[in-house]
Amino acid sequence: MLYAIPPLLLLILAVAVAVTFAICGQLYVHRHFKAQDFVQHNEVAGFIISVVGTLYGVLLGFLTVVVWQHFSDSRDQVARESAAAADVWHTAVGLPYVVRSRVRDDMEKYAKIMISAEWPAMRNGGVSTDADIVVMDAMAETGTLDPANLREASAQLATQQQLTVLHDERQRRIADNDAAVTWFEWVVLFIGGVSVLCFCWLFGLRNPTVHLLMTAAVAVVMTSTLVLLYELQYPFRSPIGIGTATWQGLLAHIELMQHGSQMYMRM
Repeated sequence: MLYAIPPLLLLILAVAVAVTFAICGQLYVHRHFKAQDFVQHNEVAGFIISVVGTLYGVLLGFLTVVVWQHFSDSRDQVARESAAAADVWHTAVGLPYVVRSRVRDDMEKYAKIMISAEWPAMRNGGVSTDADIVVMDAMAETGTLDPANLREASAQLATQQQLTVLHDERQRRIADNDAAVTWFEWVVLFIGGVSVLCFCWLFGLRNPTVHLLMTAAVAVVMTSTLVLLYELQYPFRSPIGIGTATWQGLLAHIELMQHGSQMYMRM
């Protein structure tokens, strides 16, 4: 449900809730306790929050790096998958005309399925079974070929190798779309964030407005990082996730090969 909300709007809403909680909590605490009690314990509270904040910062930073690396790896896998599909289209040039046409048609269909069916399905954690059928058809068409010469044998081997890469990278992409920060990790992050904000309430300043601004700034930074972590944890579900530009580029490349000056590439 949250992924249906535009990322910018989600960020604004989350920051608004966090800042409201931080400010209201601080106003409540300072209204029910004497202000001088907070001022005289600033040194002790500062030492404690430095320890708590450092531990929380390490945890939040570690998970952010892990999620970002996971996102980056998924983007690289999509690039390898589309490159494998392009390689299949190219290496099929050495196959007999009927087989070559079938395999190239399958690769073009595969790219279109990625754009029109698989990527929308992955937004909800699903996949398109049409992609499996197309890949299996290309593998069967290539694998059952009885090469008539060395050229066809070499093209058959190279095409089968790239089809295997295509199949494996797709399976990894599907698995990546199910990997995310676990609910337990989110609970720990939430507890840590609330604890840091609560420690901010235990300080005392002569100017309460400045104190409120400082607490609000802490809430904004932490919440923004958590929203970023949430948007990146599933590489293909968020609106700012990995898009279909790679597959659109593949279709444009195939179009160029079929209608460009490379006559030998035409079916």
